[in-house]
Amino acid sequence: MLHPTNTRIVFADSEEEARAKYQELGIKPKYNDAKLECFKAVEEEDFDLDAEMNFIGEISVGPPVMAEIRKDPPRAYVLYYMEDSSSGERA
Repeated sequence: MLHPTNTRIVFADSEEEARAKYQELGIKPKYNDAKLECFKAVEEEDFDLDAEMNFIGEISVGPPVMAEIRKDPPRAYVLYYMEDSSSGERA
């Protein structure tokens, strides 16, 4: 079963820049087959900047994450690894 891990908010001007900044953080997935997901928060369907909680990709984000996104909404990206602990080979 896939589950998200290592969620971070990154501020960037493009998805490519957001992915690069996330990778610069040195965050490693547990499993080799993990996929790095990247979502521009304000472009997600049904995203409401004024809401306390939102769904972004496969995760729900609560008040602390929403407060972070509100610091620079047009540049806020949500990134996390999707991992399958039942089949992946450890990294």
